[in-house]
Amino acid sequence: MKFKGKRNYLQGPDIQQAALNCLALAYPASAITDIDIVFHGMARTGLSMLEAATPEAEPLVQLRCKVGDDRKKFILVEDGRPILERVEYAEEKIVAATDIQIAAATATSVDALPYSNIERWVAMVKALHLAVYPDLVGKWLYVRGKFDRYQDVYEPPAQHQVVVEANFNSKMTRTAVLIDRQRLGDIFFSLE
Repeated sequence: MKFKGKRNYLQGPDIQQAALNCLALAYPASAITDIDIVFHGMARTGLSMLEAATPEAEPLVQLRCKVGDDRKKFILVEDGRPILERVEYAEEKIVAATDIQIAAATATSVDALPYSNIERWVAMVKALHLAVYPDLVGKWLYVRGKFDRYQDVYEPPAQHQVVVEANFNSKMTRTAVLIDRQRLGDIFFSLE
């Protein structure tokens, strides 16, 4: 895992991708469905993925999903390994390629970009929140994702779209994520 840009924490989309890629090593990616990932804090060291909680393990991330017909539950815990690498992350390129419609609380992007679906959606939702809720003070954080299936990328030209569908007292939102107008799930942001 690597820090992105000037961040001193691991980004939720990277943690999600790493966890799902780890599962995809053991199971066919097409068998991983009904994904529900919840972030309980920010990771600043390496993470280990466990199938069972231990008394000393403080779960930073919980991942539930179906693999075939079996329900699975995993936790990710910080393991103390230092993050030694950093990569550039041009989030502004995702935002610049996004058409934001404030009145409809919708953001759409059709440009081919070198980012995964979840990286794009999270950047788009963050930009959309800053446009739709300009008077709210704080930092919008990705705290939960619920997806029908696992798929990192779509071949261009794919239309990525996010639509804010619920605002819970200006503290949390639920946003639908779509590819080519097909809903694939929801992501939740919290104002910290």
